[in-house]
Amino acid sequence: MKELNYPKVFMLLAALSLATLAVYRVISLRTDTYYAFLIWNLFLAWIPFMFSMTVYQLDKWKIGGFLLLPLCAAWLLFFPNAPYIMTDLLHLTIRNKRYIVEGEVLSRYWYDLTMLLLFTWSAWMTGFFSLYQIQSVIYRKSNLLLSWIFVLAACGLGGYGVLLGRVYRLNSWDILTDRHQLYKLMVDSLNRQSVFFSLFITFVLLVIYATLYSFLNARGKKS
Repeated sequence: MKELNYPKVFMLLAALSLATLAVYRVISLRTDTYYAFLIWNLFLAWIPFMFSMTVYQLDKWKIGGFLLLPLCAAWLLFFPNAPYIMTDLLHLTIRNKRYIVEGEVLSRYWYDLTMLLLFTWSAWMTGFFSLYQIQSVIYRKSNLLLSWIFVLAACGLGGYGVLLGRVYRLNSWDILTDRHQLYKLMVDSLNRQSVFFSLFITFVLLVIYATLYSFLNARGKKS
């Protein structure tokens, strides 16, 4: 795997998020602040990246030891927040009466669509770079095959997490604050439709991450 310059990656992702917030600000001034919740969702997408940065640096500095496992567990818990933001595109349908008047699509629809796609792109890039960091750590400690097995498992969790978040309205921190409800919803989610939905999202995440991975490793020396 190619070793990345993560301070530079951090700055690029931060710039992307700031540009996304700037677009939101401009559009909200022209329309309304209905999509303000996207700011919180983008913040949640940054949490796994902060955990992965910590894990990556501690491992690189050969310190941390026993701290790496709980930090990786915390990363795994919050990782689904990154792909979840894609499902906020649902609000374009919820608000369709504001976008289509007498059969004509208003320009605000295109503003909001572009903004939602930019939020999704920002969250996904932040989440996928965090996955790349964790995979790099596992690769250094084992081998490439095991690192990809972890990627598969993480994307599977991401797909299932999107299901729990959007369909069952579960939050990442409910595993700590309401484990009884978490268990109940997990049991309820064991049905054919939910399994297919989770596998479908998992496949999409794998395709996009594999594309990003291929671009990152197309040139350069292996770490």
